Amino acid sequence: MFAVAIAMLCVMVIFATALSTGGLSVATAEPIADPSSGLPIEAPDALQQANSSPTTVRTNKTPQNKGTSNGGQLIGNTNAPPSVTSVAVGNIDRQLRIFRQLWNLVNDHYIYPNFNGVDWFSVRSDTESRIKAGLTDEQFYGLMQDLVRSLNDNHSSFLSPKQAEEEDREYQGTQQYVGIGVILETNRDKNYLYVLQVYADSPAATAGIRPHDHILSIDGKPAIDEDGVRQDRLLEGAPNSQVTLVVRTPANTPRTLTLTRRTVSSQNIVESRILAARKRIGYISIPTFFAEDMSQRVRDALKSVMRNGKLDGLVLDLRVNGGGSYPILTTHLGFFSRGLMGRLVDRNGTRTTININPERIGNSQSVPLIILVGPSTASYAEVFAGALQAKGRARLIGRDSAGNIETLRAHSFEDNSLAWLAEETFKLPNGGSWEGMGLQPDVLIDANWDEFTPDNDPVIAAAIEALEK
Repeated sequence: MFAVAIAMLCVMVIFATALSTGGLSVATAEPIADPSSGLPIEAPDALQQANSSPTTVRTNKTPQNKGTSNGGQLIGNTNAPPSVTSVAVGNIDRQLRIFRQLWNLVNDHYIYPNFNGVDWFSVRSDTESRIKAGLTDEQFYGLMQDLVRSLNDNHSSFLSPKQAEEEDREYQGTQQYVGIGVILETNRDKNYLYVLQVYADSPAATAGIRPHDHILSIDGKPAIDEDGVRQDRLLEGAPNSQVTLVVRTPANTPRTLTLTRRTVSSQNIVESRILAARKRIGYISIPTFFAEDMSQRVRDALKSVMRNGKLDGLVLDLRVNGGGSYPILTTHLGFFSRGLMGRLVDRNGTRTTININPERIGNSQSVPLIILVGPSTASYAEVFAGALQAKGRARLIGRDSAGNIETLRAHSFEDNSLAWLAEETFKLPNGGSWEGMGLQPDVLIDANWDEFTPDNDPVIAAAIEALEK
């Protein structure tokens, strides 16, 4: 099983079990080959000790069990309380081996040596006692998820074997689920869900649901209940079953839609077009860096917007990009810049230098760039935007980003479960960082995603104005 390195932010829920890696040279460690893509993925020798798991690859993304919703079955933590039960001794031994391996990995490599205030040594004895008392595998995986979540970095996560397999399928672009085909975020102040993305050829797309739309109710029940819990699971159902939604486009009256659930491929849309402006300005949305084919799709999008000649300006929209894999990050950096972009630094001060080899597509290396950012811009999406901003290669427009730029390492265990652990953080060449603070846009547009439509997007309007000056 291959799992890839990722960066993250926004706490959304990908509707259905679906949870995005090139021109880079790294100064330390020999790269190992990614068996599924053939691309090199950095794996320093320090992570390949006897107490380390067999798979260690770099990523930076929002954990699957903290993410967005995409109109299908949600996979996440069970939170089932452990209880004394009849469990085979072999299962207990296996669970203890996995836990001890996980404990050692966190103890030896976690980016914060104080474990964010967690008494990590007490955790060991307490957790071993609970495992020895007898846990089903479901309870054990829930306990491991709670354990990693207690580190409270909003990045590290633990995936059961099933979740890890689904994450691989998402990265490879082969994941499917039964649902309506949307990625949603939550507005708890106003008690509705709103749409970040709509998958192509999905029931939602057929029904005319668009990004920014609000989902007010699902089958007659509020999309967020009286306790503030989002009701995403009401979008689940059997193939060919129906679900009725009350949907509202910002500043419009609600409408009732009945959709038929069916199998949907969780394929993020890369939108590209020439914007209506006095100058020749291109627009490309990059929804994720956690998709194996994202580099080629953005490469194709660049060729498309430049097919009739060079651009006077280019807008890259990363407002819903929660991060992804290291090779995809560096490939995208190579489309627009070259040279030293920054360093990845672990808790011991060991640094991995990020030097980018350029890939010129039309005038991509010199075209004036605007990058759109917001609260859902996280992890390697932030690194991409922040590195180009610091280099003077791009200006940022929108709202502050998530401020979560730890780099994760993937560690697989004997049962094919997987831990993503925050083991490095990104630093600019001058040592600067925005961890915990977020990127500051050059032009602040204080408008929330759910307050406008694709037709009156004030952030795109501000980008056009900036490029036309």
